[in-house]
Amino acid sequence: MVRNYKRRTLGTFSEENMREAVKLVLGGMSLRKAAEQKLVKFQTLARYVKKQKNDLKSNLRMCPRYDCRLVFNKNQEKQLVNYLIKCSKMCYGLNTVECKKFAYELAKKNDLKMPCTWETNQSAGSEWMSSFLKRNQEISLRSPEACSLSRATSFNRHNVMQFFDKLMTIMKRHPKFSDGSRIYNLDETGVTTVQSPKKVIAEKGIKRLNKVTSGERGVLVTVCCIINAYGYSLPPSFIFPRVNFKNHMLIGAPSGSLGLATPSGWMNSTLFIEVLDHFIKFTNCSTENPALLIMDNHESHISLECIDKAKSNGITILTLPPHCSNRMQPLDVSVYGPFKSFYNHSVDSWLQAHPGKTISIYEVAACVGKAFEKSMTPSNIKSGFKSTGIFPYDNDTRDESAHERYTRNVELQGVTGTMPSAR
Repeated sequence: MVRNYKRRTLGTFSEENMREAVKLVLGGMSLRKAAEQKLVKFQTLARYVKKQKNDLKSNLRMCPRYDCRLVFNKNQEKQLVNYLIKCSKMCYGLNTVECKKFAYELAKKNDLKMPCTWETNQSAGSEWMSSFLKRNQEISLRSPEACSLSRATSFNRHNVMQFFDKLMTIMKRHPKFSDGSRIYNLDETGVTTVQSPKKVIAEKGIKRLNKVTSGERGVLVTVCCIINAYGYSLPPSFIFPRVNFKNHMLIGAPSGSLGLATPSGWMNSTLFIEVLDHFIKFTNCSTENPALLIMDNHESHISLECIDKAKSNGITILTLPPHCSNRMQPLDVSVYGPFKSFYNHSVDSWLQAHPGKTISIYEVAACVGKAFEKSMTPSNIKSGFKSTGIFPYDNDTRDESAHERYTRNVELQGVTGTMPSAR
């Protein structure tokens, strides 16, 4: 049978329409006129009018019993849907194979009538899975993001509320903190010389399609960005994988950018002192004009020298809870996504403009410059601060379901016990 079969006749109707049509006929309207008005077949309407006259019950069923051969009734399917949603929120979502096996075990435990193929395969069928998803539009098949155990368990109500309690205490210290004009967020991200190709238009039927990149594995350059709650950004800092920094590495970079070098290309405590000086230069912060700097608690950010420099220049450092930056850091939430997308597009454009050549770390700054201008917009930056609840201050903005992750006692009423009868 065709999976997406649609009837060509008006044989499909809602119970509400049929009930209203019956009332119109009983009220004196002709069968054909009532059927035309409510979009139902007049022969079917005549049958239900006759049933209503013979049975004066107000709750008479006025729709076909298409669900008479369903394995689960509506209440049982609703419980199953709630269970699947609960599992997905806990980062233990079921795929289609696991869901079909679970449906079979559920039906078997509750002694429900099921197709013989379920017993043979000890699993529900693919047609049942497809129809189940169509009947329950609140769930769908989705590709989850990888989430480490430490990241999933660290984002909990205790850690989040502890951070916001500290944020509120700090904001009360100075009026410029409470109005957002001196609240900044700092974070690093990595860009490579090998971009992630986007979709292209090509001939149908080709099994494999290629897109030119500069190599199999790219060279990483770290970019440190700083944004303000008012919607503007400071010039970024670049950390190149070299022993010594050369000025020509910053050709095409945003005006005022800082260039640094280290063999690994990663941030360390020594380089972060220079980044802090860069921050002080562009924010003019001092003990009389303090600034609040929110960042993660990476070891390179919290050295003793860094803390002393921040204290002497009126910088209050507030670190995010461990492994929570993906949900609580404005740069991660709303800025770096568009930034990476625009960066990949810039690298693609460079390769198309220079056929036969490969991109190196000396062209990275120019590509970052184009992406930086398009992604560091006031709307993106303000959206990040707002959605994380940092500014305007709101400790209730995050998804409540995220705090339920790894609550081990997940039970489905009717799964551990016996479900109500489907008949």
